[in-house]
Amino acid sequence: MSISNIYLARHGQTEYNRCDQMQGRGIDISLNDTGRRQARAIADHLDGIGLHRIFSSSLKRSKETAQLIAEQHEIELESHADLDEMDFGVFEGRPASEVESQLQELHEKWRSGNVDYACQEGESPRIVLERADSKMKKIVNQHSGTNLLFVLHGRLIRIILSHWLQYGLQGMHRVPHTNGALYHLQWDGDRFEPIYLNYTDHLQNGV
Repeated sequence: MSISNIYLARHGQTEYNRCDQMQGRGIDISLNDTGRRQARAIADHLDGIGLHRIFSSSLKRSKETAQLIAEQHEIELESHADLDEMDFGVFEGRPASEVESQLQELHEKWRSGNVDYACQEGESPRIVLERADSKMKKIVNQHSGTNLLFVLHGRLIRIILSHWLQYGLQGMHRVPHTNGALYHLQWDGDRFEPIYLNYTDHLQNGV
């Protein structure tokens, strides 16, 4: 099987990101001005790569980031709800500082290996992995030997990459994420080889 270049990007900044409020699958908010600049910086950085396909979640912050990149690269965007962010249930919309202790407990459970645990009315890491990984693997295998970009969300990136890089879901915290960051992996049909993770050099100069 031919080598595929898989690029992941975290969506650009929203006002929820700027104000450190909890987002998730139930929060559908647009990019702010900084987020749009970050999306254009991603598009500029990927010029010359020769992207073949671009995919996003169904949420505005992901789709808007991906659409700006797709327009610059003259590629049609394809969106899928299976690529949406984790549902954080009752935490969504609240300032992170208000739920700091509950979030710490949640993360401790995940690090200890309890990846079936979810906050009230939310999703577990395993549930998110099952829906997103199956969709992404199907896309990757359908487009062998091409250059693909997935514009995703912070927690989803941690879940997917901890699985693809064989850290285990309990190792999600090992995957850093930043608004507008890029990740590059190569897929040979058997395993994913990381080229770079959480690359942010393109976001310098005031972006």
